Amino acid sequence: MTLPIKEPAPAVQASRGASALTKRASRIPDFANNRILGVIFALIVTFAVFTALVPSFLSISNLLEMGVQSAIIAIIALGMTLVIVTGGIDLSVGSIVGLVSVICAANLDMWGAFPTIIAGIILGAVLGFINGSLSAVFSLESFVVTLATLNVYRGLAFLYTDGLPIFGLDQGFRNILSGTTGSIPNPIILLVAVTVICYLILNRSKLGVHLKAVGTNADASLKSGIAVKRTKVSAFVIAGGLAGLASVLLISRIGAAEPISGTGYELTVIAAVVVGGTSLMGGRASIVGTVLGALLLGSIRTGLTLLNVNPFFQLLITGLIILLAVLVDRAASRTKAKR
Repeated sequence: MTLPIKEPAPAVQASRGASALTKRASRIPDFANNRILGVIFALIVTFAVFTALVPSFLSISNLLEMGVQSAIIAIIALGMTLVIVTGGIDLSVGSIVGLVSVICAANLDMWGAFPTIIAGIILGAVLGFINGSLSAVFSLESFVVTLATLNVYRGLAFLYTDGLPIFGLDQGFRNILSGTTGSIPNPIILLVAVTVICYLILNRSKLGVHLKAVGTNADASLKSGIAVKRTKVSAFVIAGGLAGLASVLLISRIGAAEPISGTGYELTVIAAVVVGGTSLMGGRASIVGTVLGALLLGSIRTGLTLLNVNPFFQLLITGLIILLAVLVDRAASRTKAKR
């Protein structure tokens, strides 16, 4: 007599499949993305070309200045990486920078230096929470939601200051974030710290596994017990908090704030993320690649500035870099699918 073989319930099968999905996601190493090697090669070529054209490009002072300039974009891009790996996107990061900048600058004298820094991070996180909640709770595309909040946050920034800039920020506050520790600028040290934290979140934490699993297959992740909506909101909160941190770093560096601060940042940030090997389709990301992507864009921008190239041409180059990176990512995805 042969006993009938019972098939696992569909829910159990889905759970097992999704669990395997999260395990595969957790095994994806940050350095496994071959695109990182491509970015490193592009950096070497960029440095070689601009050094040949402008010998001062490779000077220590210029390299440090380039690192400081790239730090703001890189910090925002690290937060954007966590959003994009879930399959989402945040187009409002530039407007978050503008709104948080003017609020913190206007209240700096009353709050004090360190409370202002903390307030900037919290304000950014709250704005990110709004973005994530609207997208997750109402099942709206993050592209549409953040396209709307891009204008809402920018409008609030203009209303808050009546469109006027804020000057004369306290020098003590400026020294905290934009000073130096030894001979190394504090923004670079801050970038290293944020990079390490984001690397640990994405590659060494349960949240990171969930972020990649949701980006790979949200339905399977939900069936496996992952709180998909909460995971997506968490990504937006972190991205908003890092945009808030970049805001106070920006105003400490220039000593002023204005409602248009951060305009166009979303384009540069997305470029850094995509160039660094993070897939716009979600599920695959590289923290190290994002930082290298930001440095690549920063080096190109610095080199073109030293050559007195029209700033509008720099926008053209950034757009072309995004297009090229997306085409490479799509080609790589198709090649992987065929295998």
